[in-house]
Amino acid sequence: MRRALALLLFACCATAFGATQGGPIPVPLPLFPANNWWNTDVSHAPLDASSATFIGFIGTTRRVHPDWGGDNDPVAGTIYGFPYIIVDGAQTKITVMFGASPDESDGVNHVTNTSFPFYPIPPEAITTPKWIEDGPPGNVDDRANSDRHMLIVDKTNNTLYELYHVFYDGTHWTADSGAFFDMNTNNRRTEGWTSADAAGLAILPGLVRYDEVYGPNEITHAFRFTVRDSNGHVFPASHTAGTRPTAPPMGARLRLKSGYDISGLPADVQKICRALKKYGLILADNGSDMYIQGNYDNNWNMDTFTNPSTGLAKLTANDFEVVQQGWQPAVNFILTLPAAMGANDAADATLTAYDSSYNLATGYRGTVTFSSTDGAAALPANYTFTAGDNGSHTFPLGVTLRTAGGQTVYATDTVDATITVSRNVIVGPSTPTGLTATATTDTNVNLTWTASPTGTQYEILRASAGVPYGSLTTVATTSYSDTTVTALHSYVYKVRAIDASMRLSPLSLPDVATTLFFTNDPLPANGTVAVQAAHFTQLRQAINLERAIMNLGDFAFTDPNLSNLTIQAVHMQQLRDALTPARTSLGLPAIVYHDATLTGATIKAIHVQELRDGVK
Repeated sequence: MRRALALLLFACCATAFGATQGGPIPVPLPLFPANNWWNTDVSHAPLDASSATFIGFIGTTRRVHPDWGGDNDPVAGTIYGFPYIIVDGAQTKITVMFGASPDESDGVNHVTNTSFPFYPIPPEAITTPKWIEDGPPGNVDDRANSDRHMLIVDKTNNTLYELYHVFYDGTHWTADSGAFFDMNTNNRRTEGWTSADAAGLAILPGLVRYDEVYGPNEITHAFRFTVRDSNGHVFPASHTAGTRPTAPPMGARLRLKSGYDISGLPADVQKICRALKKYGLILADNGSDMYIQGNYDNNWNMDTFTNPSTGLAKLTANDFEVVQQGWQPAVNFILTLPAAMGANDAADATLTAYDSSYNLATGYRGTVTFSSTDGAAALPANYTFTAGDNGSHTFPLGVTLRTAGGQTVYATDTVDATITVSRNVIVGPSTPTGLTATATTDTNVNLTWTASPTGTQYEILRASAGVPYGSLTTVATTSYSDTTVTALHSYVYKVRAIDASMRLSPLSLPDVATTLFFTNDPLPANGTVAVQAAHFTQLRQAINLERAIMNLGDFAFTDPNLSNLTIQAVHMQQLRDALTPARTSLGLPAIVYHDATLTGATIKAIHVQELRDGVK
């Protein structure tokens, strides 16, 4: 749970970032869009007519082999499973020289057959062990003993780079093939092209990953596996790596039979088996029969999975069946919900339909039903799409989850169960409300908010000019005095609750405080204190301080020097015009002004005071 909390804090407050190996992947999950082939529910897909033949080729008694783990030989530095590297968008791109398949690799000018800087390989991979498959660092030539895959996630751009048979020869990186995947899209490899995998698929999204198996949510994707030989390829694969009669093609999908009883298996094995029933396996490479691949992580206890009585090794090929070759649902969904919600907090939900080519299915007229692993959830009623929806419908505040922990929301066509989607949500404590920030002195801002029923502590975040949101402190109370502020600055705050299991609520609505204090504050509404040029000058300064938080720049006010001038409606309107985009950018609510139209209006104390309240 600490790893999950650290990831959530990192996602909001990240600053400098160095390349790392393994751990939670700080990009939107699942990897690739929710309607990608890796994330497609095949539990109701039709059975292939050659299912029994393919299973017979593999061998009906062939057992599943969990092909992952931790360190293997500490002396040799070898490992089990695929490591992966996480970099940010600033990582320097490196030229990779390709041997076997430059014509099917990315990072190559295919007119001149010349490689160019493309792959964000961190320099640590040259000498650091356990960043490349099999374990030895990049400057050790281990290609004779291993496939030596290198997997790199660019967390800034949500992109993936994968290389096969890598080696750093002292001058440059070499590989047999390399592939780039934009994980924001469903783009396939060029038909006929390989990738770092024989099938032309990405490797990372098909791994059994430690952070998912022991994370709070269901696993919502298929796993990659191998057999000893193959015959052609079908969607989603793009590349053929064998022509063995009776063998399954690259891209073939197996699923664990729905009737297989997993109730007596350990919880972590059951979790993987649920994914095997719902999302299945995709044949990605030639190798040993029924080897399912996962990531390298020393936290794995592989005895759990290799146990022939209660582990994945209990499963045989005959416990699986083959989905119709190249099958895709006629329509697929994406369900948009927040990745994290507070218990009892209502959220908008948007369901969008796409055709089998991933184009918006504007003609979809099906009826959908919603369900959830949270038995106490409030979900939208069954809904029939109309022409006016144009393929997408939003349910305002339509989903309320009430049970803390990992929950999944499903949307399914009521007639065709193959048209379905899932969305994982982490439910934490309710979002704190009523945050108020008030500057009391040049060096103090008081914060108060309403308690979250299940929150045991609260994290306060602050931003200011040139400083993005960062964690200020964590407290057990519903108030805090920030004594680290300085005069003539604006600060914006948010707060979130943390429960006893270290789950986080969403961030509260923000509030802003400015350490600039106004003359004659508050201005009496009865007009006993006249509106003065000094009041406007102070407001101009305070509003520009607030604009500075969002880097909006100072507003160009008419009549920069108001001394000896009569205050006019245009001066007040400019203050409103200057403040509105600042508040919008900060996520602050719009001010409902007295006298929304100032033309011909007399400037009153109330006009000044409502702006003061907006910047405080």
